[in-house]
Order: sequence, then structure tokens, then C-alpha cells
Amino acid sequence: MVDAHYNEPRLVALYDEDNAGRWDTDFYAGLLGTEPLRIADVGCGTGSFAVELTQAGHAVTGIDPAAGMLAAARSRPGSELVTWLAGTAEDLPAGPFDAAVMTGHAFQCLLTESEMLATLVAVRSRLVPGGTFYFESRNPAAKAWLEWDSGRSGPELQESSAGTLEVEWELISVQEENDGAVVIFEDRTTFLSDGEPFASRSTLKFPPADLLERLLQEAGFSSTDWYGDWDGGPFVEATSREIIIAARCHAAAEATRRVRGTG
Repeated sequence: MVDAHYNEPRLVALYDEDNAGRWDTDFYAGLLGTEPLRIADVGCGTGSFAVELTQAGHAVTGIDPAAGMLAAARSRPGSELVTWLAGTAEDLPAGPFDAAVMTGHAFQCLLTESEMLATLVAVRSRLVPGGTFYFESRNPAAKAWLEWDSGRSGPELQESSAGTLEVEWELISVQEENDGAVVIFEDRTTFLSDGEPFASRSTLKFPPADLLERLLQEAGFSSTDWYGDWDGGPFVEATSREIIIAARCHAAAEATRRVRGTG
């Protein structure tokens, strides 16, 4: 199920404004390097990173299940350089790809172990030996969802290219289990220019690092680097806000290793 704000044209048009931070894409671009690669952008959204990568000399295939996002991606300047596809990782062509990326915490839209494993297997099967899958998930220990409720403060007013917006969030439920928390929240946007309201309810999974490590091994990835922030700091399970992963596959299996801090 694709969340409403990924298909509603008025909200899609504001997506890049709402997600203007470059910490994640700059980090991944640095890891990818300057040598031309064949890259799969899984969950490419409005295509901003995919186009950026092609302009840096890479050959990019962008895939996303949301028709609204793909429409925005295909209309952006430079879009003709990217191969755009509708679907999920399992719908990717055989490739092969030298690397794959999955940004914007899109991995958290996979709500079950079977869905996560299927995505990891699909990406792994399309990578060349030595290829790398880059993605991230919020660390459940940080409980980021506690910040996702307007609560007593009420709606916020935000300025945008579409005029003034009234925006609020509501945390609907949190179910914490051994395989991670499942969080349901709703964001509501009203365009004050005409009073038109939109509501979109989202469900996200917060898998712990141990589960991700096991699934990566089951999918056939043989070595993994773990980061805890967008500056490349080590992942510390108790304190890091992010679980950022660079998972590689090799012709000969190697033991998975973690690059983590202590404490």
C-alpha cells in the first residue's frame, strides 16, 4: 500500500521542499565515489538523487511503486538520463548493477521479515560480485516516533511554494516487539490558499540491527559496514539515531563484520 502523500499531486509537488536536507545523499554519493557505476535507485521517489547520480557520470535505473512520485521524477530536468521503472526491488531488471541505494528511510516501509528479506535477496541477486547495497533505517533505541506528534502545540504554519500550509502530525500507535517497533502516524496538511485538506497515514517498521544483520546474511551479503550517523561515525546500538548500512556481496563468502563503537 502506497501512502497517500506519495501520489497526491499537490503533496508530491512539495516533497523535495519538505525533504531538502542533503546529509544522506551527500554521504552515499561520497561512498559511491567518482568512477562511473551502474546503480539501481530503489524507491527513487521524485528522482532527485537518481538525476544527480547520472549527472555525476553514473548509469542509473530508478524504480518506485508510487505513480505520483514517478510522474514527478520523469518531469524533472535531466530525467531523460535515467531509466525509470514502476515497482519494487523485485521488479528490477537483472542488471547487473555495481551498486544499489535505498534512501529516505524507504526500507522501513517493509513491515515484515519476509518483505525485508525479499527486498534484500532481490537486490543481492542483481549486484555484481563486490557490489554494494546502501540503505538506512532509524535505530529503534532512539524512539524517533516520540517526536512525531504535534500534541499540545497544535498545527504549525509553514511557508511553501504553494503558499502557507497548516501542518500537524498525530502518533496513532506504537507496537514494540522483539523484531522491532511498528509505528503508525498521520500527517495532515491544509492549503490555506483554498482550505483544501489532505491526510496521509503511514506505517513504518523499526527493525533492530541484530535482525538486519541476520537478514543480510540470509540474503547472501558477505560483509557489512555499519554507521550511526551521516558523518560516518560508528553505529552504537544504545545511542545512534540511524542504522546506516553498506552491505557487500563477494564471490567467496566472508564473515559479516560490524564497524561499531562501544558503549
